[in-house]
Order: sequence, then C-alpha cells, then structure tokens
Amino acid sequence: MKAEKAVTKLDSRLRGIFPSDFAPGDVLEREVPAPGTVLFRLLKPAEAPLVKARKWRGKVMGAKRRLDPARIAAAIRTDRDSR
Repeated sequence: MKAEKAVTKLDSRLRGIFPSDFAPGDVLEREVPAPGTVLFRLLKPAEAPLVKARKWRGKVMGAKRRLDPARIAAAIRTDRDSR
C-alpha cells in the first residue's frame, strides 16, 4: 500500500488546510521522527455506548437501572486523561 502525499502551506497564523480525511474537531497526534519531518496521525475517538431512550412518567429517561456515580466519574476521568 503506497502512502498518499499532500502538500499543505501554512498561513501567517500557522493554519493549514488538510485533506478530506480530517474534519474540524479531529484530534491529531504529532510525531517528529527526524529533524525536518513532522507526522500527524488521526486519533480515532473511543466509541461511547448508546443507551436506548424510554418514557417513564411522561419523561424521557435513559437506562432502566440506576447508574453507579463512581463508574460515571471513572469514565469521565479516563476520557479526560486520554486527551
């Protein structure tokens, strides 16, 4: 598999236009393997589990069982530390 090359010129505020593989808000990892070489790798965000919505007493609710606040806090902490 041959890697595609794209040339990007930075403006005065060090902004560049990346190929369509990237989108606004993407998180990129910068790597400098050798002097004069910079690689950007797209970090795929972790997929969040989906909870099916349901109605209960006229309100839209999430999970059927009570969620443990400690597990929620741990998940948030893990997500923040991974950024």
